Amino acid sequence: MMSVKSSSSLGEPSTGPIVRSGYLKKLKTSKRKFFVLRAETCDCSARLEYYDTEKKFRSGQIAKRSIPLRTCFNINKRSDTKYKHVIALYTKDDRFCVVLESEEDQESWLKALISLQQGEELPDGEKPRPTFVTRVPLKPTNQTHT
Repeated sequence: MMSVKSSSSLGEPSTGPIVRSGYLKKLKTSKRKFFVLRAETCDCSARLEYYDTEKKFRSGQIAKRSIPLRTCFNINKRSDTKYKHVIALYTKDDRFCVVLESEEDQESWLKALISLQQGEELPDGEKPRPTFVTRVPLKPTNQTHT
């Protein structure tokens, strides 16, 4: 279910190869959606997409949402009171969370997401390390004009 497939085998030449795909839940609604993680191509950036169903994806419908991974300043595991295995993607405007069924799924999706975001493959056995961006508030300088 989670194999790498080339986009040309699905008749989608310009959308990028599929790195992972499968049903996950959106944390916000707890509804199951079909997620597709695509690698970067010269035409498109790496991104996470979701569709209502796999059938809608296979029929060529447009994704309900597409999140370019380069717009994420952080991709990380997240704690949640209801679900144990959550991954959060943080952009400047939003936080998007997906729920996975097992720790193994969480680790493999997280590794794939971070590898595509950072543009490099993680060596086998190496834990994914998210990129953190810290905002430091700047205080205005008190300048007095004389």
